[in-house]
Amino acid sequence: MSDTWKGKTLFDRNTVSDVDLHYRIYNAVTGELLSFGSNGGPGSLNGIVQDAFRTQAEHPGVRLYIEQFDGPVYE
Repeated sequence: MSDTWKGKTLFDRNTVSDVDLHYRIYNAVTGELLSFGSNGGPGSLNGIVQDAFRTQAEHPGVRLYIEQFDGPVYE
């Protein structure tokens, strides 16, 4: 059974739990960098979600913008 959204068939799902995810979290209004990281392996997406929750708790009322990168986000 395929997934649908508003009557349209969606592409097949692929797991993201075993990929390296590199991201930065910004204040959507000011552009200030609030957090960044790289997560890989099982739970990689969960790590980003937990960081977003933590960042939101540290900056209440701030609208977050999360951007994904192809490689590590720090030097």
